[in-house]
This record gives sequence, C-alpha cells and structure tokens, in this order.
Amino acid sequence: MPSERRGSTAAIADAWGEWIAGLGEWHVFGGLTYDPARRRTDERGPVPPGADVVKAHARAWLRQSRAEAAVVALEYQKNGWPHLHPLVRLPGGIRRGDLVELGQSWFSHHGYARLELPRSRTDTCAYASKYLAKDLDRGDVIFWPPRGSLSSHQLGLR
Repeated sequence: MPSERRGSTAAIADAWGEWIAGLGEWHVFGGLTYDPARRRTDERGPVPPGADVVKAHARAWLRQSRAEAAVVALEYQKNGWPHLHPLVRLPGGIRRGDLVELGQSWFSHHGYARLELPRSRTDTCAYASKYLAKDLDRGDVIFWPPRGSLSSHQLGLR
C-alpha cells in the first residue's frame, strides 16, 4: 500500500503493513487504554503501568479471548500512559457478540476498549503500517500465539 510518508521509515512501515495483512484474514482491530482512576496512585497521582505489566495484561486478554492469532502494538500517549493497538484473528471468523465480549474483557480489568471490524485488506494494511511500526523506540510489538505461526496459511485456514 503506498504511503504519503517519505524515507526508509515509511518504506519499513508500509512493508510491515503488507506483511501483517498478508498473514491471513484479520477480524478485529482497535485500541485498548487504561483508566487512570483504576490505577494505584502516588504523591503525583495515578501511576501508569510499566511496559512489562502492559504486555502481561495484553497476553492475559488474548488468553481469555478466543484469539487464534494477534499482533498487538504497545505505544505511549504524550502524557506517558501506555495503550495497545490489537489486530486479532478469531477461529471461524467474527461471531455476533465477539466485539462486545472482547471489549468487556479488557474493560472489566483495565480501562477502555474501542474495537471494530476491518472493512478491507487495505484497512488492515493501513492499520498495521500506522500503529505497528510507530513509536517502536519506546513501544513494543506482541505476537500471538507465543509459539507457532501467525499465518492462516500454516494454520490450514486458507
């Protein structure tokens, strides 16, 4: 997918987006944030969770879901609070109630979830390109499952 961005960073982001989109059909994408009111506080106020804690929360959320494969970008808001951008594949595709169930699973423990269905492969490429390659000097990327393949081809789904 062509990008408006220039230089090698844009080329890497575009290649990453194409690669992720090419791993198979993705069913859910969006954002997961933390509610500061539910975090512990110190003398300065609510304390954001550290990167290792955020990644553990993301893995627990994926384990609780029926996620077959996922790529989750961890990045930070300007105020220093972490948030996640998941791209998830569900076995058999999306079912009625999946978005609510996935969102509620995150909300009940941590904060807010805004999840939606990709409209096209182009949407998936754009999402992956924008969020998965963004802010990697501070953030991180989680691949799910921890072992095995993200490719629907290798999972026998194509």
